Amino acid sequence: MKLDVVLVTYNHTRFIEEALQSVLNQKTDFDFDIIVADDCSTDDTVEKIRKLEQRTTIPFRYLKSQKNLGITKNYQRAFHASTAEYIAVLEGDDIWTDPHRLQKHVNFLENHLECTMSFNQYLVADYENAKYHIQPSWSCEKGYQFITSRDIARDNLIGNFSTCVYRKAALDTLPEKLFEMTAYDWITNIMVGRNGMIGYLTDVMSVYRIHSGGVWSGQKESEQIRDTLECIRQYNEITDHLFEKEFGEFRSRLKERLILEKPFEIVQSGSFANIKRVLKRVKDFTPPIIVYIFKLLVPEKIWNKLKG
Repeated sequence: MKLDVVLVTYNHTRFIEEALQSVLNQKTDFDFDIIVADDCSTDDTVEKIRKLEQRTTIPFRYLKSQKNLGITKNYQRAFHASTAEYIAVLEGDDIWTDPHRLQKHVNFLENHLECTMSFNQYLVADYENAKYHIQPSWSCEKGYQFITSRDIARDNLIGNFSTCVYRKAALDTLPEKLFEMTAYDWITNIMVGRNGMIGYLTDVMSVYRIHSGGVWSGQKESEQIRDTLECIRQYNEITDHLFEKEFGEFRSRLKERLILEKPFEIVQSGSFANIKRVLKRVKDFTPPIIVYIFKLLVPEKIWNKLKG
């Protein structure tokens, strides 16, 4: 088999029909299977998938489990279950917008053996708040660009499994210990990219949906930042500090964002203990300009009291 589509789902009843239909709309000159990796949904996600299966001749394979595995283990078993040359991932709340998407990715990888994977430009869509932007934000005339693991470690340019197509052989090199931690697409792509280049196809071919029920997008920004900082610590370890410099640059930017966000919450809460904790954090790892900004946000009397 040339390619397997790994459809990763968990309680995606609101979105699964649109997501799966975008797979069934694909036009390719090769056959592909659909591997359904549902992590014990408690809604009717799987029932809706089975109804759509009846409308196509594309083979479906359902991975079974007796308990919820969690996102990392669910991906692990899906990758292991594939026997195809290539694996394309679609999470059950995302959409592929280009019916030739799979063909374009396979054509690219067939012509660029130096690449272990490819991903495409995509729309980040917050339908609930009518906010949209394109990621990554740049394109190029020839329609593709090469990037490396270092580029991704410095700034998670991909940020979404549903944009990716992998060589199965590259995924097979992932260490087992990777799946013992919280392994999102970020570290997966960094590890896959250690063995070759990564192709960036600069056409918008998918939609990453932001919604309140999303594992990641449903979190507050401060929670996302703290989770990412913890991920950086773990990812730096599993990569043997090979990307220490790039992870460090990303870490610094995240800490600055966290500090700039926190004073507003603290001043509103009126908690001097919290203010002192944040002041210590500011002092420990921020440049003088951030301290100056913080002083502008805190009333002078409070600032003087804290100094005393």
